Amino acid sequence: MIRGMLKHVRNASLVVALSAATAGAQIITFSTAGSFTGTGCAGTTCTFGSFTLSFTNSASASYFSGSLVDLGQFSTDALGGSGTSATLPAGVMFTLMINQTAPGAGSNQYVGSLTGELRFDPSFSSLVWTPTTQVITVDGVVYDIVTDEAGNINIAGPTTTQDPNTTVVKALATATVPEPASMFLLGTGLVGVLGAARIQRKRKNA
Repeated sequence: MIRGMLKHVRNASLVVALSAATAGAQIITFSTAGSFTGTGCAGTTCTFGSFTLSFTNSASASYFSGSLVDLGQFSTDALGGSGTSATLPAGVMFTLMINQTAPGAGSNQYVGSLTGELRFDPSFSSLVWTPTTQVITVDGVVYDIVTDEAGNINIAGPTTTQDPNTTVVKALATATVPEPASMFLLGTGLVGVLGAARIQRKRKNA
């Protein structure tokens, strides 16, 4: 009896493993839309002192669940000459919207303040974006944005060899809702386990 039950448990474990593998193969498709607000900012661009800070959105792209995905990139550009520096005005905010189309359609956003200073030649940057949350969910997909230990995204400043300089924003995107095929496998597996247990019970009673 115990041997038979162990066999059923192994069968059920195999079905669950197959289901998990199928769910892990889900495709996540989305695009992003970033926008700045505050003094010197409009749309995807901020100008302060002799610097420009901009954001390039991620066009619609598809990734496997569990991938480190590209949410777009910040770009810093020095408009002045050697020795220029400037501090971002207080109150500048940045919003990054994720517009997802698969496996389910929906939108959610990261919002946070931008602070810091840029200096050019010699280059220096203390510019950071601090989202108020690192994790958002869009219709069954969790996006865990990559930050430093303080919860900041550090934005690289322009240099004499990289002007403008870019900083890519990344997140770990994981689908939490199994595909219909996964649910079918799980359902048929459980039916098989129940059927085998019923046959075993009949044999015992015979």
